[in-house]
Amino acid sequence: MQRPSKRFLTVLVFELIALTIVFLIGFSFWQSVCGDAGMAACLKDSSSPYWTFLFLSLVRPLFFSPVLLLAVIAGGHFGAFWGAVLTALGSGLSALCVYYPAHVCGKKMVRPWLLSNLPNTWKLIRTQDYKIVFISHWIPIFPTDLVSFLFGIADFHARRVFLFTVLGSFPTIFLFSSLASSGNSDSILGPLIEVIGYGILTSLPLLCYEFVYRKKKGSLWARIKRVYYEIFYEVKVNNEIRREDKFKPGTTPVILLYGFFSSRKTLSVLEKLLVQRGFEVMSFNLGGFFDVFFTRGIRETAEFLNQKIRRQMARHGFEKVAIVGHSKGGLVALWWLLRLGGYRYCDKVITMGTPFKGSYLTYLLLFTPLGFFWKDIWQMRPGSKFLETLHDSPVYDNVTIYNLYSIKDKVAVGKEGIFEYPGRVIPVPMHHMAHFEYLYRRSIGDVLSGLLKSVDSAPETINDQQSESLEVKS
Repeated sequence: MQRPSKRFLTVLVFELIALTIVFLIGFSFWQSVCGDAGMAACLKDSSSPYWTFLFLSLVRPLFFSPVLLLAVIAGGHFGAFWGAVLTALGSGLSALCVYYPAHVCGKKMVRPWLLSNLPNTWKLIRTQDYKIVFISHWIPIFPTDLVSFLFGIADFHARRVFLFTVLGSFPTIFLFSSLASSGNSDSILGPLIEVIGYGILTSLPLLCYEFVYRKKKGSLWARIKRVYYEIFYEVKVNNEIRREDKFKPGTTPVILLYGFFSSRKTLSVLEKLLVQRGFEVMSFNLGGFFDVFFTRGIRETAEFLNQKIRRQMARHGFEKVAIVGHSKGGLVALWWLLRLGGYRYCDKVITMGTPFKGSYLTYLLLFTPLGFFWKDIWQMRPGSKFLETLHDSPVYDNVTIYNLYSIKDKVAVGKEGIFEYPGRVIPVPMHHMAHFEYLYRRSIGDVLSGLLKSVDSAPETINDQQSESLEVKS
């Protein structure tokens, strides 16, 4: 029997520790609030129990406690109906408490990713968000605080998040509030009948709205189907390069490599910008999640890239290539160039926002269940063996490496986007660029064109003025 890997055991141990800490924090908080007398005593000594309860609702997510716990407290103190009303209002407030920090976190990263990779999914979010909020709370199988966090990340409308959290959570909250109240504790039939009634009342307006818009082909179901086809279209279309592509003899094609959890679709604007400037461009599906979103290991991808390039060279007859890699794609490019003999076929690599010193953002994913499966997260963490090996690689005399980096980049911040090697590495400051803007800002086409056409002799550091002049020259 094969022993579990060290990576698997590390993630497992960390998650067990994290779950234990979460349980102890929640238990200690409610023990201090309610004491040994139980839930009914939580609000007994308060001079303003309504405000105290709403405050407890607001801070509840900070102590990793389910909203139904407050429904039990409210039902025992305020009665079934008013307890449910207060808990539903508190649920809306706590949703905003989780929503706003996530909204700030997702502003620079997640929304640009959605626009680049899944535009139909973005349209779904912007037009149908209130239905998604309602359904996720109306069906009590989703962890409410987690979905509120995701709503913030994905830029749902805050007012809709509050309102439809209140409406969607009310039926389930009412059931638990009724069971906890003294008047309904002997039978569950009465509360269940009332829950069904409240469920119909809260969902009827949404059902009518959905019926009207379904006829106009703008329904939630129609948009979900578009999202489904969007993802699986990527699977079908983006597995191979287009076989009808022809490359002129004697040219040097530019190979584009995209970054972590992105797809080939993210390269569409960049490809057009370079084609308009007279370059031959190709790209490959790099595989990973759904065989679309790039989560494959960096070494394995470099091996795959090596085979692809040699096959295309034999097929089309060109003798060398140039590579432009965004984010993780730049790590793949350098590993292929310096460790797999790519320098024999390539003398110019341009990286954009590549985390050569690793990214601390990887720790947000590393100790989640994703850490069990995605090797590339471990490879991109600061101080990883992969990065140490890459930095120990020799840079050959015929090779020039350009590193586009920016202080606005939240993945490879500032000089973390520079492969520090004396000799053949040229840093190019692009401090007006955020991480995903490398993929679609028009000015990047001019910068790349200038670098790809330049004849390199003794490399030197390019300053901000020179990088701006590259745009003007081309």
